[in-house]
Amino acid sequence: MALVILVSVSLPVRAETYASVQQRRPDLFHPETGFRISRHRAPTPEDIPPPATVVSVEKAAEALSAGAIAVDVSGALQSRYDELEGTWLVRGPRDSLPGGVWLPEVGRGVLEPEIDSYLKDNLEQLTGGDRSRVILVFCNADCWMSWNAAQRIAKLGYSNVLWFPEGVDGWKETGRGLQPILPVPVNVDK
Repeated sequence: MALVILVSVSLPVRAETYASVQQRRPDLFHPETGFRISRHRAPTPEDIPPPATVVSVEKAAEALSAGAIAVDVSGALQSRYDELEGTWLVRGPRDSLPGGVWLPEVGRGVLEPEIDSYLKDNLEQLTGGDRSRVILVFCNADCWMSWNAAQRIAKLGYSNVLWFPEGVDGWKETGRGLQPILPVPVNVDK
């Protein structure tokens, strides 16, 4: 007699558009940029304004296999870095997608000038200045920080920005492996 075990995957359900969320709760969004400025851990919309594109776990895996740059925008433990050394205050490595680069806090609704420069400098280095490189942006499931970061990166002129809303959670739930990564330090010598 064979034993059959069913596994339930509980990926988030996105049934609402960005416009409907913004219209229903305008207080959660920056009036000029449209970025989400509070309650970042909440159900995300089913869409993202172009030129960024929403991708599934399968499409994210295809993009990584084809050489996409994986940018993990999960927050840091205390949302700050050591101003003398540039290292982020985190408990330790974070499990992330293979080849992922962790740039904490770049998905906040409003960025401090240092974090804005941190994002721009790291993107320039990761892409070698090629704004057509494919960049896969993610966090955890139900995290608006990845939505914000994907929009922000696209507005910087990067033309192939993929938003992976299921993020690390969706990747893991579909049986794909993760790897530990540490956040990229902030350059405090500028």
